[in-house]
Amino acid sequence: MKSTITILVLLCLSALSYMANCQEVKLNTNLAIETDGTVRMDAGAMVWDDLRVTMDKGSSAAVLDYLSGNSGPQIWYFRNGAGIEAMSFTVQLPHSWKEGTTIYPHLHWTPKETGTGNVEWNYEYTWVNYNSSTPEVFPAITTSVVLSSGPFTANTHLITPLTSGNAGISASGKKISSILVCRIWRNSSNSNDTYAANAGLLFLDFHYELDTFGSRDEYAK
Repeated sequence: MKSTITILVLLCLSALSYMANCQEVKLNTNLAIETDGTVRMDAGAMVWDDLRVTMDKGSSAAVLDYLSGNSGPQIWYFRNGAGIEAMSFTVQLPHSWKEGTTIYPHLHWTPKETGTGNVEWNYEYTWVNYNSSTPEVFPAITTSVVLSSGPFTANTHLITPLTSGNAGISASGKKISSILVCRIWRNSSNSNDTYAANAGLLFLDFHYELDTFGSRDEYAK
């Protein structure tokens, strides 16, 4: 009897292995293993990650200053009363990204002093795919303007979405390895910017949706 059960189990495993090698296997409605072994997440299996950005290109008088007091770690500050202060950076969409899904840029920042008012953040970008056969030209720059509303408490960790209503940036037609060239700036001379102190940059990143652990090919999903 045990020998019969063992044989049946082996036959079942063999059949499952054969099926897995011949066609896509659905572990449930949201998770699949494709014929090449790629694990794909669908529908409710959606997961998110941070696309992190290194911010080290200050311009127009953006300055490094101490986070607290006169010693210790320093961060970039967009100063009050200094006109336009800006930082630029580039972003490449990773191979795990679910192509065509909206990405959500947001700013982590901290007020230098306790006070009332608003900080106006300006974010601009141009986004282009990589196309080996027909290289694409970067399109016209798109600009988004958002307000962070006070009152603010000094040295608190704040997050401000960089699109109105946190609508994100449409990625229709965009692919992995596409590039965004971006700039973020504060114009404290603008009448909408009424916070009379410096605003410190902690981090900038994009929330993005994943559907695989990587890509099947080097430059294609």
